[in-house]
Amino acid sequence: MLRYLLRIVGAFSVSAVVAVLVSPSAAAHIDAYLDGAGPGEFGLITLRVPTESGTAATTKVEVRIPDDVQLRTVLVQPVPGWQVASTKRKIDPPLYKDDGTPVHEVVSSVTWTATGPGILPGQFVEFGLDAGPMPESATLALPTVQTFSDGTADEWTQPAPEGSDPEFPAPSVTIGAAPAAASGGGDLLPVIAWTALGLSVVALALGVFAIDRAARRSAAPNAATSEASSAASEPSTT
Repeated sequence: MLRYLLRIVGAFSVSAVVAVLVSPSAAAHIDAYLDGAGPGEFGLITLRVPTESGTAATTKVEVRIPDDVQLRTVLVQPVPGWQVASTKRKIDPPLYKDDGTPVHEVVSSVTWTATGPGILPGQFVEFGLDAGPMPESATLALPTVQTFSDGTADEWTQPAPEGSDPEFPAPSVTIGAAPAAASGGGDLLPVIAWTALGLSVVALALGVFAIDRAARRSAAPNAATSEASSAASEPSTT
């Protein structure tokens, strides 16, 4: 029984370690939110960028607007401690503003670069874009590259169709949805990780209890044998 319980402890401990090692990547997903703007409307896109690395801070965030999406206007929300730069690309035919003014260039990417420590491990920062008109589609994907202070980078650019769970999904917004709808996926893995960790703690406690109980059972016969041996060795008196 003791050996069986120890095997359970080992199995749960290994699964917990693996799950916890996997979960930071899942928890680190960059989420995107839209304020509910529908197709043809303007809305506020918010990128929530966490840093789950235990050793490096996020120092640069670059969000790209797909080539097949033309947002006539992209205004960038300033963020203290970050400088921002936008790149544009030419389009033909042009878009037109409400007053008839032609627009020959649209924003293709926006990059925030930290002027200070950046986003430290365990923290997050939100970056905003006031953009539109929104395309005539259900969702808008925003491939994003997250660069860290140690020179590494996570490219959140993988398509994430419904029901899939890629390792690095591109953040996306649902056009016309309520702000509560968010992209990123991967919410199940942190639950699995912490569930496995909790089960491993329970299994470990059961194992310790079993070891202690077995030790006491083993000690009791030994003590009885020792007392019997002492009694037999004492000289009898009459």
